[in-house]
Amino acid sequence: METLVLGWASGQSWFGLACTIIACANAVTLTLKDEYAESIPIIGKIWPILNWLSLNVANNKNEKA
Repeated sequence: METLVLGWASGQSWFGLACTIIACANAVTLTLKDEYAESIPIIGKIWPILNWLSLNVANNKNEKA
């Protein structure tokens, strides 16, 4: 079943674009602390969107070090 779905999706042009966007959002949200990212003007405004794209739907905060 997985090969059927992945075979179909990998042939779609939007699938590669969506995977790239999600991977980039995941990389950004993993590397930056929430406090630091929210203090940067541009990233602070798109931070909720990046959390949503990286499947951080619970909006978990990073632990303070």
